[in-house]
Amino acid sequence: MRAVLHILALSAMVASAAPALAEGGEHGGGHASANSSDQAPANPQDRLTSAQSYLPMPTFSAGILTRYTTLGTVVVDMGLDVQNAELRAHAQHNAPRVRDALRTAISTYANTYYREHTAPDPTTLTRLMQQAVDRTLGAAGAQVLLVNIIYQRRQAAS
Repeated sequence: MRAVLHILALSAMVASAAPALAEGGEHGGGHASANSSDQAPANPQDRLTSAQSYLPMPTFSAGILTRYTTLGTVVVDMGLDVQNAELRAHAQHNAPRVRDALRTAISTYANTYYREHTAPDPTTLTRLMQQAVDRTLGAAGAQVLLVNIIYQRRQAAS
């Protein structure tokens, strides 16, 4: 049974990597982490709002780990509201660093602050993400706006 689960997981990873490989490595080296699905939405239709100060972010997820297994996954949809045009340009220029800081903050929340059998705490999660963004940009002024927080419980093996 374990072998079947491993094969299914491997095939899912291969299927998700295929579009990145088909793009042709325009980001140099063809790293899967630099594909277009990791980027913010390109057109106004994919944005939550038409405000120019809003910077959409991709969907982030982090596994909730225990010693021997994964309990589930926290999935976060969010964006940044940056009113200052200079800081917004700085945030756009440093988007990979900002995304990395946000992933780290969500992972920290999932593995340090989240308590099993509870709903995710948006206040703590927002605080961690806001601190990460401010530290990465070197200044306050980019406000973290949560759109959605989902906790996906691990499926019990049948």
